[in-house]
Order: sequence, then structure tokens, then C-alpha cells
Amino acid sequence: MKNVYLIQPGQVLSGEIFLPYSIGALAAYAWQSEEIKKEYCLEKFVFMKDPFDEVLGNMESPYLVGFSSYMWNINYNLALAESVKKMWPEAIVVFGGPQVPDDTEYLEQYPFIDILMHGEGEKTFRSLLETLAEDESLSAVNNISFRKDGDIIRTQKLLNRDVSDFNSPYSSGMFDDIVNNPKYSHLRFDAVLETNRGCPYGCIYCCWAGTEKNFRLFNLERVKADIDWMAKNKIVYCISADSNFGILPRDKEIAEYIVETKRKYGFPAKFETSLAKNKDETTFEIARLLETEKMNCGISVAVQSMDPTVLENIGRKNISIDNFAEQMKLYQNENISTYTDFILALPGETYESFCRGLFCAIEAGQHSSINVHPCEVLPNTVLYLKETREKYGIKTRVSTLCQERTSPSSDIVNSTRSEIIIATDTMNSGDWCKAMRFSSFVQSFHSFGMVKYLAVYFRRNGIPFLDFYTDLFEKIEKSNGFINSVIRSVCKNIDLFVEGKTDLYYIDEKVPEVYIPFKIGIFLACVTDLERFYSEISEFVSFRFEDESVRESLIGFQRASVKYPGEKEEEISFEYDWPDYFSDIIDISYKPVKKKKTVLIRDSCPQETWQDYTLYNIFYGKRECKMLHRFTYANRKETES
Repeated sequence: MKNVYLIQPGQVLSGEIFLPYSIGALAAYAWQSEEIKKEYCLEKFVFMKDPFDEVLGNMESPYLVGFSSYMWNINYNLALAESVKKMWPEAIVVFGGPQVPDDTEYLEQYPFIDILMHGEGEKTFRSLLETLAEDESLSAVNNISFRKDGDIIRTQKLLNRDVSDFNSPYSSGMFDDIVNNPKYSHLRFDAVLETNRGCPYGCIYCCWAGTEKNFRLFNLERVKADIDWMAKNKIVYCISADSNFGILPRDKEIAEYIVETKRKYGFPAKFETSLAKNKDETTFEIARLLETEKMNCGISVAVQSMDPTVLENIGRKNISIDNFAEQMKLYQNENISTYTDFILALPGETYESFCRGLFCAIEAGQHSSINVHPCEVLPNTVLYLKETREKYGIKTRVSTLCQERTSPSSDIVNSTRSEIIIATDTMNSGDWCKAMRFSSFVQSFHSFGMVKYLAVYFRRNGIPFLDFYTDLFEKIEKSNGFINSVIRSVCKNIDLFVEGKTDLYYIDEKVPEVYIPFKIGIFLACVTDLERFYSEISEFVSFRFEDESVRESLIGFQRASVKYPGEKEEEISFEYDWPDYFSDIIDISYKPVKKKKTVLIRDSCPQETWQDYTLYNIFYGKRECKMLHRFTYANRKETES
């Protein structure tokens, strides 16, 4: 028997790790074959970044070692593969996964790699094993590249159009040894649910754009069996791998099944989906269904950009702004949290158009969560191509991929890498740095709620959100105060990254064991000294108030709304009824605040340490604005947030 080892190292985030779905899927399909069962022995999966000595020590005469590669494990995979080749020169080293470009670059660059697999891998991997077993020419295996007699050969590219016979890695038992192993009892396992493959859209920054436009469906019985397996094995967090969950009529049935499964067994506890971009009654019903069982992780109403030229350049068509606003109102009425993603430095975007886009979303009612992601150039996307880079004047820098909740490491083997756009022909690097700082400021101050109530108050009094935040940001930058020092300190690596002097990251002394985004860094630093923070904010906005008592009361309410670790439930009085005033925060039409003595009970913040506060209120709770207190009227049960 020939020993086969499959490797897909994941990231451990706050004690959680995903089961290695990709290699599980490859193995489940390949080991259906009786020929493969007779010829090969499937060894235990490597799914964590264990020390090389340990991984290599557990290998015995490997015949083939396959690596499933993503941006978060590519450095580890390459270094481990080189070590495997040095120890066992005859072992066949195979690389696949999204991080492997659709060309022969890796074979040219890394002599220790023998074979590249391109695209989805089930049929390719099975065909490869069968061909090797028969000692036949690899030229007959579709979707691979390999070396032969000093030449590099690329075989026929062929998209598989049928997934009906793909075994599930869950029901095939591929992960049973992992979840039942006492060695991993300290870990919480997360799982991927795949119900279909394909995407009808062609966004140039996305790997899905190169897949089949029509959906290829997995059998419903398989999908339900996967959900049952997750319930039986007490999987807390399940994420959908579908590009547009809810776009197919049967998706509601799947959502109903997963909700019913949780009702019966308590698991999976959370189900995160990438709901269909063009939301309709079906997607709304799915969102509401998940919300009833507290399974929802936030509904994405993503735009990436609001600029028509950019959208045309990237092959994307957004919903209208009126439709966007309707969705914000619809989900708010059901108390369903939403979030909106933007990508910074897409082709054609300028600093001005990017800022307009952010505030277009806020004007339309996105007060819960805006996420700004630096544009990453991913292999197997149109954006990755040389001609695309030249067309739009794209300039990039490579950074360690500093994912939030990952641990800082100087070890290049355990670190990861990300190619980030820092300039285009419409946005120079200086504007990119400014956009990074400004968007981090907006996310922290508005989405996280630091001055959200102030901004809404002034919007109802005729000052657009863009004008309010632009003016506030300029005043902060010109000052020598506390807030300016916070932003400069937190964001200093943005400019240094562009200069090639460091990676794009921030580490806070209160939670030094993990990377955190700049927006969270700003928030944490400001929360440390709320009195000083709001003293400066009050000074910056004082000229906008006609009534001093309104200013003092609103600043006091805004200050009282932000959580601080360990705060106890408290009764607080105000001269104005602010909870009533902000009860419908999406409504930005003018309304006067009622001047009346209002006694409120502010809820507690049970997290005593900064580590717990950051984990539960921000990392886990930012989409639900859990950084903000909830208030209850002292003399009635009505609750406002």
C-alpha cells in the first residue's frame, strides 16, 4: 500500500478551527474507488500548523503528499513541502487550492513541487491517483501541470459539470477521527456547508468569477445529512460555502432544515451565509428564519463600491440606492443586523468617490456595520492578470496577512501573505493611506457607535453625514489632542507599509496576543479614556449647537452608551428623552427631541477584561453593535437601543 498524506493547515482563532473541508472532499470522492482503496492508504489529515518535526515524524514512507493551499497557509505549505522533498526525494508533492495560480509559475519557482492541480479537485485528484496506480502518462489527467524530461506540461483544462456523485466528507467519516480525538478536546471545530457550486456574476476581484455561471447542485439528501452530522458532533459555527445562498428556491428548505435541527439538538448554533446579492422575499424569509433561532451572523448587503465607473470596471451591478435603503429599513424593523462591505482601491476609484460611497450607504440607513477591506489581488482572478494590472496602473505591496484574531508571529513559516493594492491610475498611494485612515475613523466612530448619535442628531438638523465626519476628521487632524494622537499611533503602519518598511497591521497593548484591524485599535484606545475623548468631541462640535443644555445632555447620553469592561447595571437620568429620539435611527428627517426628565436603566458589561471585551463585544458582536449599552426606561418595560 502506498501512503497518501493530505495537508490543509487552518488558522486557530480564539480556540476555534475549521475542519479541513477541501482535502476531506478530495479524499471522500477518491476513496469511493475500489482501485484506489487497494492501492493507497489514506493517512491522517494535517489540519493545523504543527511543528515540522512533529508532522514529518508522523509520516512513514510517503508516496504522495498533497497540499491544499490558501493565502493563510501557503508559506507553511511551501516550507513543509520542501522539507518533505528533502527527507523523501521520491515522494510526489502535489499542490492545489485557490492560492495556486492557473499557470505553471509554481513549478518554475519551486523545484520541490512535482504536480499542480488547477481548479476544483475531486475528479482531478481521483484521476491522478488512478493514473499513477496504472503507471500511465500524466498527460491524460485533465487540469494539472507537471514536469517531464525537463519540460513543463500543462494538460487540458476541463470544467467538471456534475457533482452528483461527490461523496460528503462528513457522512464519509473523513473527520470522525479528528472530532473524537481527545488530543483536540481544547479546540472548537467549525464546519463548512456546501450545497452548490457556481456563481452567476463575474466580479474581477473574486475567484468565483472563473467558475461555472450555472449552479451545480449537491443532492438535498447529502446536504441534510451534513447538517445532521454537524448536530451530532456539536458543531457550534457553520458557514455556507455557497456564493449566493437564497438565490435558489430550495435554499429556503435548507434553511428551514438547519433551523429545525438546531431546535431539536442545539447545533449548529450559528449559520453564516453569503446571501444572494439581489435580495428578495426568499432571502428575507431565510434571514428572518435564522434570526428566530438566533442563528444569524448578520446579513450582508454588500456593495464594494458605489461609483458607476468602478462597478463597470469590476463587472458588478449593484442594487439601486432606493432598494438598498428599503432593505435597511426592512431588516431594522425585524431587528436583524446587517453589514455592508466596501473594497478600497478598486480600478477607477478615487479618494473622493470612495468617501462618497461610504456615506451614501450611511445616508441610506447603514448604521450597524460598515467594513472596508483593502483590495487584495488573489490568484485565479481577472485582477491578478498582468494585462489587468497594466490597464489600471495597479501597484501592490505584499504584507503578512494580519487577520484579526490571528497571533502575531515573526516566523515566516507560520505567517501568511497577502498582495494588497496600494495605488491605481486614479488613486495614488498618498490618497490610499488617507482613505485607510479616514475609513478606519468612520468605522470606529460611526459603525462602532462612538459618535453615531451625534451624527444622526446633526443629520436631522440638515448636516449630511459626509460633511459632519469630514469636518470632524479635519479638526482632529489639526489638533494636538488625545484623539489625534490615538489615530496617528494606531495608523502609523499604514504609511510605513506603503514605504515597504513594515506589514499592514496593528497590535494593541491591551490584547497583544492577536492582530486587530485599525478601526478596532482606534476604538479600544479611545474607550480607554472616555472622559477625555468626549471632552474633545464636545469641543469640536460645540459650534453646531444652539442650545447648551442639549449639547451637554446629548454628549452625556453618547458617552453613557459606550461600554467599558466591568460596568454594572446603572440608573442614569437625562433632561431629554434620547432613547425615544433615536428609536428609529434610520429616519433622518427632522424631529425635535422631547425635553422631559428621563430615567433610564443602563445594562451591564459583564466582560471584566480587555481580552474578553474585545472578543465578545467586538470580534463576535460588532455586527450587532454590542459595543453599545442598551437602555430601559426605569418606569416602563419598553427597551430602546
